[in-house]
Amino acid sequence: MHPEDTPRFTHFSCQSQEVTVASTFEGLLADRSEQLPELNDLKADAWWLDICDASEEDVKAVGQALSIHPLTAEDIVTREPREKIETFRNYYLISFQTLLSATEGDSLERIKSLTSQPHTIPDSAGFYILVFRNAVVTFSPKGCNHVSRVLDRIHRMQDPSIMSSEWICYALIDDIVDSFAPYMRAAERDCDAIEDQVFMARADDIKAIIPLVDRLHKSITQLTNCLSGKNDVLNGFVKRCQAKSQNAVFSKAEMIVYLGDVQDHLVTTLTSLSHFDEIVGRSQANFLAQMSVNNIRLSLNINEILSKVTVLASIFVPLHMITGLWGMNVPVPGQNADGLGWFFGIVGCFVAFIVVCCLIAQRMKLL
Repeated sequence: MHPEDTPRFTHFSCQSQEVTVASTFEGLLADRSEQLPELNDLKADAWWLDICDASEEDVKAVGQALSIHPLTAEDIVTREPREKIETFRNYYLISFQTLLSATEGDSLERIKSLTSQPHTIPDSAGFYILVFRNAVVTFSPKGCNHVSRVLDRIHRMQDPSIMSSEWICYALIDDIVDSFAPYMRAAERDCDAIEDQVFMARADDIKAIIPLVDRLHKSITQLTNCLSGKNDVLNGFVKRCQAKSQNAVFSKAEMIVYLGDVQDHLVTTLTSLSHFDEIVGRSQANFLAQMSVNNIRLSLNINEILSKVTVLASIFVPLHMITGLWGMNVPVPGQNADGLGWFFGIVGCFVAFIVVCCLIAQRMKLL
């Protein structure tokens, strides 16, 4: 349920350039001094009606007033996630997915922090555009600022003569596509940073960077999935504009130029995301290779240390065994002899044994 004083209905008249807001559809009609123009009146100026976070009752009321097809109302009520374009008798429906937090107030630092954390890309929601001959009706999700940005763009226009329902539809699609740009730039910076750290990071740093690489790959995949369906919708839109049809909705061929510009932005973004995904994949492979090299180097160091320990054990274990045997209650050779000859003789034998073992180990490259 929505609070009664929440202004969710926004109406814009291309003729008067006035914006009217209301909390209900009936209140919107009551606030206007004149009724909404006929949807198929060729002489009427274009107008735009937006319903933010529409409920089932809102869709039903608007559908009855504007004769919206039941299938269209069902898609809007059920929040149909599939991006598509459908043609009906007096209008066509465009269904787009947009990011809820792709707002104008998001700082680049905040966006960059989002792309370095799990579940970085915000939730997406359906944005539904109904284009009539001289009217546009949109159902926008709560949390996006596409409507306000397009209204600002309209107010800054120097040539209002190009204003039409198709142009408003183009402006909305263009703003939705452009809203992905900050996340793409943040992903680009993260890709460059990770690529530079491949051969500079230590072993401990690599272990911490690998999860960041996985999260960045997930973010790029989510962005690609959100944008890939829009290309098919735009291609269908352009084909309908190019078709020689008697339907006045698709009669303005100049819209192809505007839609071509949106397609260029979309193709560029998808190409960049594909390139970033390749960078992330290559960086991940390089990180894993670097970890493998570090593990091999560590294994070699351990083997070298173990070989030296083995040589020392091979030398001192026999000597320790000999001294241990003569440490028992048995006669020691030379214990009754005068002088230190036997002592130095035994020590000399030990030293000679140690020298011989060291020479053998050095010849075998164990030391």
